[in-house]
Amino acid sequence: MKNNSQKFADLSMRKSNCDIRFNNFTTDDPTTTNMMVYQSGHKFNCPPGWHTTVNTYDHYIIHYVLNGNGTYYSPSKTYSVKQGDLFLIKPFESIHYQADFLYPWTYYWVGFNGTDASHILKLCGFSDTNLIISHQQDSLLEEIFRKVAYPRRTSISREYELLGNLYQLFSYLIHTHDPQPISKSEQYLNTAVNYIQEKYLYSDLSVNDIAGFVGIDRTYLYRLFHKHFQLSVQDFILKIRLKKAANLLKYSDLSIELIAFYCGFGNQSYFSTVFKKNFSKSPLQYRKEALAAE
Repeated sequence: MKNNSQKFADLSMRKSNCDIRFNNFTTDDPTTTNMMVYQSGHKFNCPPGWHTTVNTYDHYIIHYVLNGNGTYYSPSKTYSVKQGDLFLIKPFESIHYQADFLYPWTYYWVGFNGTDASHILKLCGFSDTNLIISHQQDSLLEEIFRKVAYPRRTSISREYELLGNLYQLFSYLIHTHDPQPISKSEQYLNTAVNYIQEKYLYSDLSVNDIAGFVGIDRTYLYRLFHKHFQLSVQDFILKIRLKKAANLLKYSDLSIELIAFYCGFGNQSYFSTVFKKNFSKSPLQYRKEALAAE
């Protein structure tokens, strides 16, 4: 598989201002690898329709919406998010999100990673195919996030303050989540989808690669995707690549050649052909119309 490079969001470039509180904890050397808090913050004044650029992170991020509404665009699905909801950003996925024009949201967030992160998040109620928890306005949950966004301590003691509050968040979400039993076929499907979402930028990603990683026969893998998504595995990969490409065309100034590269298409010509077949317009036309509509 080709080793395509991937650029991650640079936390050092972000600063607090009159609309947002931002903490970057990556300048400190962690004393543990089991879990580390990378960042946290509070968006407390959001203009109508405000949206992020398309970003990719090397860690998980949970947002908790305090009030208002917005939309979260992940590679495989678009989520409408409301007050009380939590949404998860996963590592290695190109995402963006946008505030509602009538009722723009405010929110807290915390970014983290560690050896147990994936397992803990599943216990909390997130899954590879569902990145949102519909909760409710909750003063206790809000207080936990507030403590993470506004830590009191400094130096090494701050790391453990942050980790304590992060694990309190996990404990609370696990306690309030009613886990449902997951069948073996759902486990296979979730593993396959997660693998595709991490590897779709590789142009030579194959069904055999995915089936081998999951540990099942490619025919069984095909049946799972057809049953749950009404798509072949190849078409599912193409859908993710095209959705990422459309987001990059709309929300970034990357060249079409680079977008084709970052989205796992072998070359710009093939990308343009496939894009036009699915969107009935060329990538350049799509970008021009998206910019004109803003």
